[in-house]
Amino acid sequence: MVNLYSFIKQNDSFHKLEVNELLFVEYTCIQEETKFGIWSDSNYFAFVTSGKKMWRSIYHDYEAEKGDILFIKKGANLTHQFFDDEFCAIFFFIPDNFIKSFFTKNASFLDAAQKQLSDQDAVLRVKSNKLLENYCESICSYLTLDEKPNTELLKLKFEELLLSLCGNKEHQHLTDYLISICQNQTYHMTRIMEENFGYNLKIEDYAKLCHMSLSKFKKAFNDHYKVTPGHWLKQRKLDLALHRLLHTDLPVNQLSFECGFEDPSHFIRVFKQKYKSTPLQYRNLQTH
Repeated sequence: MVNLYSFIKQNDSFHKLEVNELLFVEYTCIQEETKFGIWSDSNYFAFVTSGKKMWRSIYHDYEAEKGDILFIKKGANLTHQFFDDEFCAIFFFIPDNFIKSFFTKNASFLDAAQKQLSDQDAVLRVKSNKLLENYCESICSYLTLDEKPNTELLKLKFEELLLSLCGNKEHQHLTDYLISICQNQTYHMTRIMEENFGYNLKIEDYAKLCHMSLSKFKKAFNDHYKVTPGHWLKQRKLDLALHRLLHTDLPVNQLSFECGFEDPSHFIRVFKQKYKSTPLQYRNLQTH
């Protein structure tokens, strides 16, 4: 999977602004593949300005077109490209450290948090309003300037946007997620794992998403789950694959990709080890 955040930071073909830890970019999709796996170790807003694209979490699809706003939590997604019109969006990448710093300065929001994240998905829809539209337009204009704008001004304007979002009950689901980033490391790790187990990420990638060294991540994981990350991930992927095998007609190649296996042969091998038959044999036995 491609690290979208790192890819954009290292690619000079995009119009972008880096403001301390923040990254603003005018993103035009350059991938030719219809379906593509991406991940990001930074949360980001996607303001769609043209075209259409789908972000797919483990459980749901989120189609976005011109005028739509999504907030994509750090972690992985599968994306689907539509070629009717060129896809373009303004992305705002927000690292966890910036969010923690924001709530340190605005601690009153912490007391008002609902803390009901159990039904949240890895992608959140954000209801558009005039303030958000104006903010996106202002960033678009900054991105086209020959001279870099004042970075402190951009930082303050983004903090002002977060203040507005967190003070609006319509965005409570987003506020609750942002506040959750300030919670303890174990809570953070379990949420990352539950929202991202169905992707072909390396153990090192999960550790990075949890802000831990590899050794610290493995220890924290084993202390909490009482099993190694590799064993837990294989079992969760198999459970997901079994469900889709029995409840969809997806071909094995696509199913293995969408459940995070390295390739179809790897999926077939680990499936057969557990269920004593190939995925297709198992499907035929259970559905006929």
